[in-house]
Amino acid sequence: MFLRQFQYLIALEQEGHFGRAATRCNVSQPTLSSAIKHLEEEIGVPIILRHRRFQGFTDEGRRVLEWSKRIVADRQAMVQEIGIMRGQLHGHLRIAAMPMSMPITGLIDRLFSRQHPAASVDIQFVGLDEMRLGLVNFEFDVAITYLEQLSSDDQLDSLPLYEEPFHLLIPDNGWFQGRTTVNWAEAAELPLCLLSPQTHERQITDKAFASAGCTPRPRLESNAMIALAVHAVQGESATVVPRYFIESIGGMAKARLLLLEKPTVSQPVGLVWLKGDPMLPMTKAVVELMEDARERGLVYRERER
Repeated sequence: MFLRQFQYLIALEQEGHFGRAATRCNVSQPTLSSAIKHLEEEIGVPIILRHRRFQGFTDEGRRVLEWSKRIVADRQAMVQEIGIMRGQLHGHLRIAAMPMSMPITGLIDRLFSRQHPAASVDIQFVGLDEMRLGLVNFEFDVAITYLEQLSSDDQLDSLPLYEEPFHLLIPDNGWFQGRTTVNWAEAAELPLCLLSPQTHERQITDKAFASAGCTPRPRLESNAMIALAVHAVQGESATVVPRYFIESIGGMAKARLLLLEKPTVSQPVGLVWLKGDPMLPMTKAVVELMEDARERGLVYRERER
């Protein structure tokens, strides 16, 4: 068995096509197909469902694929650990992040890059399902999300970082003049722009409105928070936003943030990673970094800026 055979299997799963998988691995399609065929012969079971084209994996093949991902990840972890022993962590820190986690991704990038200048940081903003699958498949080292979304997953571990309170973003046009808070029932009476119903933040928002005995009727919906914020301010509307997300992009000119209350809603944001003993070196490096940052108050200072 050779490491490249496992890498070919992983690429084939990701691409779903022999030719594209071969291109991804910088080899010819016959080379990739032959290597996988030799692996099947060595193991003694069919791995690939074949007709004229790739049709998926056999039951045995899916298990081989799982082991392939683990073997490739362990090889990468070994190289990283040797780098740490020699005083320099190399490689890529791969972070999966929810779109609202910008307040913390910038901090992680700055602190990690200072401590490990030979490593690079790759941040992908993805949905919850892709985030979890990427962690389990060793495609991400850590993730940043609302902790309650993955709290019941016994394959994952987590580190709480901060609480994200929800606020009402309004244009500075005289609405609720002189106030710093507003309740959900009052907010429901305004012309609203809200996130799309399938988003986690919108579901939180809808529950808060329902607990206040009201149902909002948004004039516009979108899955892009920044687009909602701009539209709300320019279009004389209001929107519900995580406070630190807006602050992390420098706020919005000619706009105000009011804390939403009755009920007050906040979500714990944290670091999430795949459980393992030993912990993968890249994962361990960023977890230890953020544990130290939290103890030193750096996360909270970032929140207050």
